[in-house]
Formats: sequence, C-alpha cells, structure tokens
Amino acid sequence: MSKAEYVLGIHDGHNCGAALVRDGAVIAAVSEERLSRCKNDIGYPRRAIEDVMRIGGAEVRDLSAVVYASNFMHARARLADITTWYAVGEREQKADAQRLPAYAKQMFELRRNERIADVVAHLGAPKDRIAFVEHHLAHLAAAYYTAPNVRPGQPVLGLTCDGAGDNLAATVSICRDNAIERIAATDRHASLGKIFSRVTYLMGMTPWEHEYKIMGLAPYADPERSDRAAEPLRRLLRLSADGLRFELATDLSTNYCYEYLRENFERTRFDVVAGAVQRFTEDMLVAWVRACIAHTGIRDVVCAGGVFMNVKANMLIAALPEVRSIYVMPSASDDSLAIGAALYGHRQHSGPANGEGVFRNLYLGGAAAAGEEERAIDDAARQGFSVARPGDMNAAIADLLARGDVVATCRGRMEWGARALGNRSILASAGDPRRVDEINTMIKMRDFWMPFAPSVLDGAARDYFEDPKGLAPPFMTFAYPTTTARYADLAAASHPRDRTIRPQVVTAAANADYHAAISAYRARTGKGAILNTSFNLHGEPIVYTPQDALRVLGMSGLRHLALDRHIVSKPV
Repeated sequence: MSKAEYVLGIHDGHNCGAALVRDGAVIAAVSEERLSRCKNDIGYPRRAIEDVMRIGGAEVRDLSAVVYASNFMHARARLADITTWYAVGEREQKADAQRLPAYAKQMFELRRNERIADVVAHLGAPKDRIAFVEHHLAHLAAAYYTAPNVRPGQPVLGLTCDGAGDNLAATVSICRDNAIERIAATDRHASLGKIFSRVTYLMGMTPWEHEYKIMGLAPYADPERSDRAAEPLRRLLRLSADGLRFELATDLSTNYCYEYLRENFERTRFDVVAGAVQRFTEDMLVAWVRACIAHTGIRDVVCAGGVFMNVKANMLIAALPEVRSIYVMPSASDDSLAIGAALYGHRQHSGPANGEGVFRNLYLGGAAAAGEEERAIDDAARQGFSVARPGDMNAAIADLLARGDVVATCRGRMEWGARALGNRSILASAGDPRRVDEINTMIKMRDFWMPFAPSVLDGAARDYFEDPKGLAPPFMTFAYPTTTARYADLAAASHPRDRTIRPQVVTAAANADYHAAISAYRARTGKGAILNTSFNLHGEPIVYTPQDALRVLGMSGLRHLALDRHIVSKPV
C-alpha cells in the first residue's frame, strides 16, 4: 500500500485558517477564530494549523507540501485597521499612483520571506516544501475540486468574484479534469465586491463581515427607488464589450470610491441604499454569468469568492435558463482559501480529478477530546445545572423542540465555515414567529431585519421551496422563494419581507443524528423543518469545545444544551 499524501493549506489573511488534504480529500479544516475566540481573526493561523494536523493524525514529516493561499498577503496590522485606507477618494488615488513599482516589489519580497519564515519557525518544514498559489486560483480550486457537478472530461465554467486578491477582483476559467485555463480576469481596481464592502462601511457596519446585513435589509426598500438610487453605481462600473470582465466606467478606481459613494448616497434612506447596492450587484452578476456562458457555450458552473456569499444573487443565477447546473463553494469568501490551496497543491502531484474532493459534509473540525465532555458535565453540575443522559438524544431534542423550547447543540465534529449546520447550532420551531424575538433576546441580538434560516429534511424539501435545478442545497449557499401552502411552517426561519429562505437540506448520509432529530420532530409535529442559527454570543465566533458551549449557556438566556450524550438544562 502506497503512503498517503498529505498537503497542508494555509490562509493568513482576514478570517485566517488551515486545511489538511489527504489523497485529494479534505479531512480537516478549521478557522483560527474558533480557537482564538477572536471573530474573523487575522494572520498566521498557528492554532488552526496544529488543530487540523491533530484531527488528521498527520506529522510534519508526512506533508508533501505546505501551500499558502495568495502570492501576497498584507501583514496583520494593515488588515486589522482599515480606517487609514478604506474611506478614501480621488486625492488618495492620485497620491498612490506616484508610488514607484519598486516599492510594491520590495513589499512583495518582504512579505513572502516573512510568510516562509512563519512556517519554518512553527513547523520546521523545509523551505522547498513551502509553495504559494495565486489568490483567485485558490478560490477556484476550492470550488472546482469539491464540486459535485463535474464529470470526467466535461468542461466546467469556473467563476471567481471578490473584493480583490493578488491584484485581481474576478476571473473566468474553463476547467476540465485537472486543468484550469483562465480566459479572462478583472483588475482589482474594477471590483464589484469592493463597491459592496465600501457601502457596508458607509452604512456604519463592518466590511468583510456585515455585507449579509445589507443583503438582508435590501428587500425592505421600494424597488423603484432602489433602482433609481443604483444609478451612481452604474456610472462607476460596467461589463466589458465581450461581457467577460468588469471594467471602470470612469477613471475612479473602486479602491478609492468611498467618497464618491458618500457624496451620491448622502441623505438617501438607509434601506434604499441597501436596496440599490443589492440590485446593482444582482444585475451585474446575472449579466456577467450570462455573457460567460454565451461566450464559452458551457452551462455547468462553479463559483467562488466572497461576492458569491450573496445568496439572493445566487438564487437569480441558479434560476437562469442558461445554467444547467451550478455549485457555489460553501463559505465562498476568504475562509475557503486554505482548502483551495491544499487541493491545488495536491493536484499538482496527481492525475485527473476522480471526485475524491467532493464534500459529503462540512463537519471538518474536531469533536470533543477524551474526557472533555465529562469535565464540562462536572462543571455544569457545580454551577447548579441539571444534567440528563437520555437513551435517545435525538428523540430528547425533538421533544424539547416540539414543546416550544429552544435548544443549543454541541455534538460531534464542528462545522467548517460561516454557517452552523446542526452540530454547533441553536435550534427551535420554525413555525412560531415568537421564537425570533425570543432567540434574539436570549443570545443573538441580531438586527431586527435579519432573518434566521431553516434546516429542512431531504424528504420534505419540496413541501417548502421549489428547486427546479435539483440543487438540494446542503450548505446554505442559495436562497429560494417559499411555497405558499407550507409557509406557515417556516415563518420564523424566513425573510419576513420577501418570504425567501436560505435552507440547509439535511440528509442522513451527511449527518445521521441531525437528520434523526428533525425526523423525530416531524413525527411529533408534522413539520419537516426547524429553525437553525449559529451557536454563539453576539460578536463572538461559533462555539467549538464543550467548555465554549457551557460558557455561552451560562452567559446567555439559553436554557437547554444538547452536549454530545447529555442534555444540560438551567433552572427556570
């Protein structure tokens, strides 16, 4: 038997993390924030690297390569404080244009050497095993090598779109077997993603994190007013004549568009501003995808990059008649770069893709270590919490949900990515709108306009939303309109304005326990969907360990915690 090949992928920018690939399959992936407890942590992900190596049972000597995502990555200090370079305009653009190319080259070499030194000092890996993969290539590798809609010899259209990385903001590629051939690229100065993030900043929210709040607010705006308000954005960015690139409509770079946006949106209602940038983004993406399909004749699409975190835009793209199949990388923003780097590194040493990278699930983090659950249970008892060990945990969870209780879960391996998928979740009935205020008061403190999402049994999905392309989305990457007949079952887990949902379709193959718990809930209530939101305090990362879970239980208004084999409850 040949020795297994391990490749470690590292992303050391915003929301940094690590991934470990064995023989082409992602066996572990963890964001640094889950261990450091610092939301969207930045920099060299020392803890995450050690964690994925532990989960995968690999030693440094087993690694055939250590692959960084992005040829260049800014130092932590610059990414941690954007105030000096985010809210800028034409004056700063002209000043920065005077910088000599030698400065950029010097910074590139300095950071490259620092990043290599980080790995050598931490792992002791030899320098000749440390490699780099370009930012957008890492994005696309993450999507293409994990996509379920790829067949041997079949061409696939690969699209990336984000704020920027390695001087690019979007790419178009033709992927076949092991090869990725880029046919078009958009310069970082003509970035659709940067417009959205600058609007996020303009509205007093956090770029690279709160863009989803803008998307959630947009449906409250009057569509006609939003369309008119989007006109300044159309004067800023457009598609190229062949439709394959975004290009500037003026000399103003999107890197320096903050002052332009402020001037044009001043005294415009906040919901209309959100509606305008969402409408503009949807229109641009739909037109771009259509043009790319028309140019290549390829109707099977894979997508990656932070702009594709916009599930409403993804919904419109998936509905296009030109699109035969579509796959959006889960957590398509930069936290997926480590996965792409590791997969691309593996592919450089292997033959054509054989589907080994396709995600069966996203439970890629660690489970409770030996004795960890027991220590947490002892701590719970000392705090005066009641502890039960049901014979059937899934039935016990279903009983609590059916009687209207809210239940937090910390079970099995942790989910990778931005979405909680049942193992580190807060669960409740999706049919009772009162649960929204209850959960927000208990723990979440979400903005009033932000919806929760549902987890839906695979056998019940058709009751709740139409899925003409048969995507059965397992990772919450698309929005869908709900069916009228069963909307009442989802009232607490849908957008109250436009009645769309961001569903997770749950299968027994992906998560047997979660599927069994929802099935038991359905047997009790006749409803095949529950509300699912991430298990965390407001402003903190999703919990990881039993101790994290117990801490949040104690600090919040939550009453029940399903902790692996135990139900921990606080007194009334």
